[in-house]
Amino acid sequence: MSKKDSSMKVVILTDLEGPAGVNGRSDGIGNTMLNKPTADQALVNEVNAVCEGLVAAGADEIVVVDGHGGSNSIDIFKLHSKARLYQIGDWSPMVYLDGTFDALVQLGAHSMQSAGGYMCHTFNSHSVAGMKFNGEPIGEIGMGSYIAAYFGVPTIMVSGDDVACHEARALLGDDLEVVPTKASINRYTTVNYPVEEVYSNLRASAEKALRNVNNCPVLEMPESNELIVRFMCPNHLNGPIRLGIEQLDEVTVRYTSDDFIELWAQRNGWAPGVHQKRFNVTPEWKHPYTLAREAFEE
Repeated sequence: MSKKDSSMKVVILTDLEGPAGVNGRSDGIGNTMLNKPTADQALVNEVNAVCEGLVAAGADEIVVVDGHGGSNSIDIFKLHSKARLYQIGDWSPMVYLDGTFDALVQLGAHSMQSAGGYMCHTFNSHSVAGMKFNGEPIGEIGMGSYIAAYFGVPTIMVSGDDVACHEARALLGDDLEVVPTKASINRYTTVNYPVEEVYSNLRASAEKALRNVNNCPVLEMPESNELIVRFMCPNHLNGPIRLGIEQLDEVTVRYTSDDFIELWAQRNGWAPGVHQKRFNVTPEWKHPYTLAREAFEE
């Protein structure tokens, strides 16, 4: 979708594992957060630092997606005054941006399951053992980047632990702006960098990335899409199988579609074809948020 105005719109997709100061452990199967109030404060501090950099680079509109768990990690009263908070109570539709946006920033990211990074997992640390997209391992950073690319929007910056930053550059190129917030020793041990240093780096990288947005490549979308998800337990297949998703073995399913957003919707519990029938998402589609904004601007 080509933009009809010159305003600069940016989405910040957040997660809670990646900021400096977040503390987590194993609960025997997956991850558990030990210091949620502190983690929430750490996240909003890093979001605000990025917002400062984006505003300095000319951002007119910043939408911050509260992307962790129940979408209840960001206190709007602590959020940067220029930011709009996107809270997800129901994944309907299954996307948080459209082609009217200029850039995506992924903040507080973690690496994919089994990558060895701090609190690494892929969407659900208690059920997903791994995912492959068109034959290549993929995590949340990759899926977020492809969602943006579907609409022609580049991912211009990623922050999180060092393993997450390496994962992002492996997918998006060595010129991608990354801000490591900590060094992963293992899945539950990390060395956090000084927070003021992290905030300074986030501001500088966000400003640099947005000023360079026209030179940031967009991932090429494949003509066909295959997502193989391997679960930890056979019981986790019950939902996908009941929706008609192909079963490969007792812990693995295979999603396919010519449309990436349809594939993404299936992965998140929509029966094949239902999400597209309801929302008709295409690269030219406009998000309900965009339509609401335009209605009041006319």
